[in-house]
Amino acid sequence: MTEPPKISFAPSTPRIYTSCTLLEPAGEEGTLTFVSRPNDGYQRLFLATLKSPSIPGLQVLVKLVPRSYSRDVHKHMADNRLAPKLYGYAEADGAPTAYVMEYLDPPTWQTLYQFFESDTAAVDPTQLQEAVEGILKMLDTKDYVHGDLRTNNIMIRTNEKCVDLKVIDFDWAGKAGEVCYPAERNTDIQWPGEAGAPILKEHDSEMVDSWLRQRLR
Repeated sequence: MTEPPKISFAPSTPRIYTSCTLLEPAGEEGTLTFVSRPNDGYQRLFLATLKSPSIPGLQVLVKLVPRSYSRDVHKHMADNRLAPKLYGYAEADGAPTAYVMEYLDPPTWQTLYQFFESDTAAVDPTQLQEAVEGILKMLDTKDYVHGDLRTNNIMIRTNEKCVDLKVIDFDWAGKAGEVCYPAERNTDIQWPGEAGAPILKEHDSEMVDSWLRQRLR
C-alpha cells in the first residue's frame, strides 16, 4: 500500500487549516502552507502561502478568530482599497475561523500607532486627516460600523505624494445599531458606547476624534 505524502508544518503554526474557500473566484478551493508567525506578538496571526488554480503562490496573512468577524464589512472596505484584500476563509468544527488576507509587510506598512510614535513630520496633516475621514465615509455608504477604530487598527503607508490607509480587525464590525460591543473589553480605554450596547454610526467618528485632534495639533 502506498503511504500518503507526509505534510510538514512550521513550528508553532496550526495544522488543521490546510485549505480554504476563496471569495474570488467564488467557491474555488485554495491550499494553505503555513510558514511562520509575524514578529508582532499576536498569537492568532500567521504567515502562509496560498495556492489555487487561479493563484500560483502568494504570501498571505491568516488570522484565527474565535468569535464573530464581519466578512461583509472587510470585503466592502477592501474592494475600495481601504482594507487588506480578503482572499478567503477556512472553517473547522470546534475551532476558530481562519481568515486569509493580504499581508501588509513591514516596514512598508505600519500601524498608525507606530507611525505616531515615530517621525510624522514628513506627512501633511491635512492629507492624513482627509484619508482618515475617507474611511468613515466609506463605512457610511452602507451604514457599516467598525467599532474599534483605534490607531492600532489602521495601517499606514506613506510616500512623497500620498498617504495610504487600510483598516484591519473587523471582529466587532457590522451594520450600525445591529452589532454590539463585547461584554468584556479594555477598561483603560474611554469607549464611546457601553459594553454590550449597540455600536452606533457616530461612535466610529467619536473614537477617531478622540485621537486625531490630539495627534494633528
